[in-house]
Amino acid sequence: MATNYEDLLPEILPMVPGCPDTLVETTIRAAVIELCEKAAVYQRELDTVTTVANIYEYDLEPPSSTVVHSILWVTFDGEHIEPISTTLLEQRKPKWRDSSYYGTPEYFIKVSQSQFWLVPVPDVTKVGSTVVRVQLKPTYTSTACDSEVMTDYRDTIINGTLFRLLRMPGKDWSDLTTAQGYGVLFSSGVELADRKANHDDMPVARKVKYGGVFRSYRLQRNRYGRETR
Repeated sequence: MATNYEDLLPEILPMVPGCPDTLVETTIRAAVIELCEKAAVYQRELDTVTTVANIYEYDLEPPSSTVVHSILWVTFDGEHIEPISTTLLEQRKPKWRDSSYYGTPEYFIKVSQSQFWLVPVPDVTKVGSTVVRVQLKPTYTSTACDSEVMTDYRDTIINGTLFRLLRMPGKDWSDLTTAQGYGVLFSSGVELADRKANHDDMPVARKVKYGGVFRSYRLQRNRYGRETR
């Protein structure tokens, strides 16, 4: 589900008297986009990708009104594959486009917001072989964002919006001193959000006591949700 940016208007308009609703809504969107860029708070696994023999270019298909800011991880046949840059790829595998080097993908490259590559080029067609988890952000034409993001980081979004609005020069609502305060709050909120997002991806460890005799028992899960010992 999504929450409209305009839903935050009642909490922001009293702080910027005379500011048009449309400008406030646009600024809310800008604050949400900045939050989603700087902190991985909006993550999703995209629909599984079917790899096709002799094809290395694949589309990224995020939810409506979003774009892929970054690829967090990719698995092929359940195995993690490594991110790589085009420059490093050409150094490691200069002949990767040659059909004699086709095989099981070991690397992925995000080449744009809508496309990624798999290398080596897959040599067989496999349905649903590739899972991609991404960091999303709203588009600049969006009118809403994921409800979980808008709820969990509501104060940070409001602080970021007020920072942007109050620092505008020559407006009836301009207040550079107060803007600086909201800027500090926004930066702090983004930092905490990023730490929380990263922590959510860490393995879980638990210790259990049995009958008064302590035994250390560790249950860990890797970033793909599998148990490790």
